[in-house]
Amino acid sequence: MIYVINNSNDPFFNHAAEKYLMDNFDEEVFMLWINRPSILIGKNQNTLSEININYVKENDISVVRRLSGGGTVYNDLGDMNYTFITYRDGVGPKVENGFERFALPVVNALQSLGVNAVFTGRNDITIDGKKFSGNAQYFQKDKLLHHGTLLYDCDMSKLAQALKSKPIKFIDKSVKSVGSRVTNILDHMETKMNLADFREYLKNYVIKTYNIKTIYEFTENDLRQIEKISRELFETWEWNYGQSPVYTLKNELKYPGVGVVEYNVNVEGGFIKELSLTGDFFGEGEIRELEEKILNSKHDENDLNKVLSKVNIDDYIKGLSKESFIEGIMNIERVND
Repeated sequence: MIYVINNSNDPFFNHAAEKYLMDNFDEEVFMLWINRPSILIGKNQNTLSEININYVKENDISVVRRLSGGGTVYNDLGDMNYTFITYRDGVGPKVENGFERFALPVVNALQSLGVNAVFTGRNDITIDGKKFSGNAQYFQKDKLLHHGTLLYDCDMSKLAQALKSKPIKFIDKSVKSVGSRVTNILDHMETKMNLADFREYLKNYVIKTYNIKTIYEFTENDLRQIEKISRELFETWEWNYGQSPVYTLKNELKYPGVGVVEYNVNVEGGFIKELSLTGDFFGEGEIRELEEKILNSKHDENDLNKVLSKVNIDDYIKGLSKESFIEGIMNIERVND
């Protein structure tokens, strides 16, 4: 594993750097990076339903869609992000939860500073029940990209205003609220340090943990290639917002251990003519593949069971059963005009 130096605060560049490293480096990678004020959208999410668009424009907050699934996060110069790029059978402790494997070095580093950090749920790190880190993953052939955000000294008022809170129907009736409580790491530090010092501490801790020998700095050619990826993909409206068709039927559900799935459907003459599946869920397969398998099927439980008989929904929406998926499509409701 190598440590890659990345001092850019440009969120478009930083996501392009991840893609460049994954596509072009054989070595496993660890990288730390900090974004200017920005919102990072999960790959499967509907951007406009996640952000306060007027506030984002007024405050010059960048919006970029990640390669990975999962939920929306806010970044500013008080946050830090970390990235691991490995092979699927790469280094690291063997644990049941694939997210926990990469979160553990961060958890251990914080515990060594006296912070009561623990990995919880599907992909979060918390302190005393309050979330400060969300994690997400992206798979490409035999490689895996894992990244997470770390709220260190974030402006919480801007975080709250930049992100949109939506009412969601919870499948788990015991869940009482939509959003997780969040906290800054700095508030829990026994000995205060600024973000630059914390970044250096975490870097050295992970380098020691993985016995990293090589410190890599981007060459001029690397920078040109990364900037090209940034311009052609991560800075484009098509990638970050895309075309959002108007759907007449909708159902939005939060499943335990899965996340939010939003079903947007147009049904004509009893047949599904358009389908969009969005949310903060994870999955290795491209969600568009699943949508296309269902198009032109009858909006009928029996017909959907036949169409999906050989489809593993878990490949596209991790943790969701076929039965729950079909029920979600069947229970759509007309959108208010």
